[in-house]
Amino acid sequence: MNNIILKISMVLLLGLLTIFKINAQEVLTLQDCKQKALEHNQSVKTALSDLKSSEAALTLSKRSMLPTFDLSSSYTYLKDPNKMVVPGYELPTVDGKPSGVYSPGSSSNLAYNNSYSASIGMNLPIYMGGKLRHANKLSSLGKAMAEDNVDLTKSELMVDVETKYWGVVSLQEQKDVVQKSIVLLTDVLKEVRNRYETGIVTKNEVLKTQVELNNSKLALIEVSNNLELAKMSLNQRIGNGILSSIQIQDSIINIPGRLSAITFNDTHLGNRPEIKLLNNQVEMSKVEKKMVNAEYLPQIVSFANYVSQNPNRYAKQENEFTFNAGVTMSIPVFHWGEKKLKKVQNKMAIQKAELELDESSEMITLEIRQAIFRLKESLVKLDFTSTSLEQANENLKLESNRLMEGVSTTRELLDAQLQWQTSHADYINAKAEVKTNEAKYYKAIGDIRLQ
Repeated sequence: MNNIILKISMVLLLGLLTIFKINAQEVLTLQDCKQKALEHNQSVKTALSDLKSSEAALTLSKRSMLPTFDLSSSYTYLKDPNKMVVPGYELPTVDGKPSGVYSPGSSSNLAYNNSYSASIGMNLPIYMGGKLRHANKLSSLGKAMAEDNVDLTKSELMVDVETKYWGVVSLQEQKDVVQKSIVLLTDVLKEVRNRYETGIVTKNEVLKTQVELNNSKLALIEVSNNLELAKMSLNQRIGNGILSSIQIQDSIINIPGRLSAITFNDTHLGNRPEIKLLNNQVEMSKVEKKMVNAEYLPQIVSFANYVSQNPNRYAKQENEFTFNAGVTMSIPVFHWGEKKLKKVQNKMAIQKAELELDESSEMITLEIRQAIFRLKESLVKLDFTSTSLEQANENLKLESNRLMEGVSTTRELLDAQLQWQTSHADYINAKAEVKTNEAKYYKAIGDIRLQ
């Protein structure tokens, strides 16, 4: 009685531990994995930091057109300032005779013991040849390029996460198929042993069945290990601990029917972040050429200052604030052909950017068309493997019935079982290939998807 109670307690304890383990697993959808990857990925964080930096640069560029205010002060102490000594002399008369009147000698400091100055000033650019406007345009283009770089980094990450996610789902399906195969072969082995004991089949048939069962058990170990490794890889990508226990919500890969209607569209090329980046690079090179012209135009800046200083040769009284204002202008006159050479540099930069844009457009157009062909090819492959799976299922049923009726051999049933397992594996791989190629297609046309 005590042994029975102990066994029941052990079963209940194992059941509770299993339930606890399942609840402790983190259940993740594809969207969850993508969101966690975006929050964790260092490359995305770096791209976002660059974007924030470019936004700050744009704000600074806009504010460079506003007046600036500066406060400055200084103090100097001289312990022994230099002195000017004037000796005494006799005052002259009109007729040149001695006057007998003497002027006493004197001395005065050439510098103050304490010298100080304090000023508050304002500077406002009036005309800079368009340099500030062009700088603002460059900052705006820099921000747009940073945004495109964020999109590019995210799109590459999304494809990688989706590939790993569907890889895990595919291995889960493969594991289920192998487990079903083991169950089937176990039943077949039991039936063959019964037939062997009654003398209907030879021991060779039993051994053949046992070998196939052992192969399936080895395949289960292999696919289980591959599944754990795939989960580790996905964990690393989404920021989980490598050994974290996760459960994928999708247990079966579903293929949408709309994929067969995809075609190439000229607008796809313009959606790619790489093309946007290169277009902005071409525009930036053109603006930099305008900046060169602006550097050699007159530069006019106004200023105004309130000043207090000692000594102050502008003030009527000591410590009095004085005000001054004015305008400065500088005009580049001769710089040994510097402007012409810079223009040549900018022209070559524009030409280089345009060539890179043309080359990338051709390569990306080819990439989009390849992605479409591969996706359509994988859909055709999926149709073939689906048909093969249906035929393998039907064949396995027929061979099982024929074995029960005694009109088929164990070898024929084992061959049918192997074809069934292979067809299942091919069908699962075809579905995973469709999902992976679908993700690559959306990346190729510049469509970033979190779903």
